[in-house]
Amino acid sequence: MKEVIQNEIYGEIVYEESFWTGKKTLTISGVAANKISKKEFRLPDGRTATVQGNFLQGACLLVESESIRLTPKIKWYEIALAIIPFLLIMVWGNVVALCEIVPVVGGAIGGGLSALFSVAGLVLIKRVKPIWLKALIALAVTGVTFGICCGIGYAILSSL
Repeated sequence: MKEVIQNEIYGEIVYEESFWTGKKTLTISGVAANKISKKEFRLPDGRTATVQGNFLQGACLLVESESIRLTPKIKWYEIALAIIPFLLIMVWGNVVALCEIVPVVGGAIGGGLSALFSVAGLVLIKRVKPIWLKALIALAVTGVTFGICCGIGYAILSSL
């Protein structure tokens, strides 16, 4: 994930973070900062900068006593939208009356799958800006999660 920030003092700051490995790169005013450690960089002027946080939590660049926000903090409604698939499967999978209508796999399998889709949904939700699009993504992820858990539930019932 790549973020470009304009700063009055440092100019254009480009922050990149790999979703899979967590590897961070930092470019300030077109010059790549040298990596000292996993979170520390040597700036072109010789000072040391530290990146705190990550893309999901919100990242900050600390240069001496100055803090520069690189990515926004996660908002409460993003978390609420992201956990909807998990809550739906956990509730639906544990209520017998609902499973008689549409069987879904619950327990460890349903919880694991829905948690995986919830995290994927959170990553997608963090990437977009408009709130209506965040809600649409949450709805789509919830539908996909429910469909997959429902398919597994039907498969388990048909094998019995």
